[in-house]
Amino acid sequence: MAERPTVAEMRDRFTQCAQHYGSTIPRDAGLVWDRYIAALLEWGLISPADHSELSDLLPKVTDNPVLGVFLGWDQDAAPGTSLGSTGE
Repeated sequence: MAERPTVAEMRDRFTQCAQHYGSTIPRDAGLVWDRYIAALLEWGLISPADHSELSDLLPKVTDNPVLGVFLGWDQDAAPGTSLGSTGE
């Protein structure tokens, strides 16, 4: 089994993704990364603080479906809410 990902490793991967797309991470790729780091948080592989730091590096998406998957579809998440800081 691989070691837990570090914030530095994830930052590097985000940078590589942005470079691949010409300097910024596009919306769809950002959603994929958002779900990936949400899964890392859910599985206890990164801390809520790490998740918050990493999610701040991703493009902001209104009506982000990742929030519905992670928090439940009936939850009202404020715009810009990150999974690491749900306000609970």
